[in-house]
Amino acid sequence: MDRDLSAFSGSGNFALLRKIQIGTWFCVQHLIFRSAFFPSSLRSLLLKLFGASVGSGVYIRRGVRVHFPWNLEIADNCWIGEEVWFINHEKINIGSNVCISQRSIICSGGHDYRSASLEYAHKPVVIKDGAWVCLDAKVLPGVTIGECSVVSAGEIARKSLPDYSMLVGGQVRPIDPPK
Repeated sequence: MDRDLSAFSGSGNFALLRKIQIGTWFCVQHLIFRSAFFPSSLRSLLLKLFGASVGSGVYIRRGVRVHFPWNLEIADNCWIGEEVWFINHEKINIGSNVCISQRSIICSGGHDYRSASLEYAHKPVVIKDGAWVCLDAKVLPGVTIGECSVVSAGEIARKSLPDYSMLVGGQVRPIDPPK
């Protein structure tokens, strides 16, 4: 098969109102939201204004990037570390008491490698209550991180993790529940 990216059809599928919303969010995100001088409590409020669902007690550090706020759901008492990136073409659902550490990427967007024009192949991501996505870890489209599970630093979660497990060294291992 030969690639033909000129045949890609997914790029112009937004209505005018959505294009305006995307453009406005882009400006607000890069000029205000990511700033070190913009407080965490206002980051949650700003996300809500753009359609995100954000619970109480959510702490969002500076430098966080959110592709589409309306596709983001964060429950109560979560920590989102510096420079976390949500590439959320589909829903990303984060349970309560979840920690997503610095420079992690949570991605629900992708492309179909079998398509000559690399058409979209997005899948939602779920991170259940009590999970921890450690420093510089990646969670890929279609993955569910189980309750109280851990994606260790630098790991890439390509497949779902069961409840009370840890992805470390490319292997999924069971862990004891937190005390």
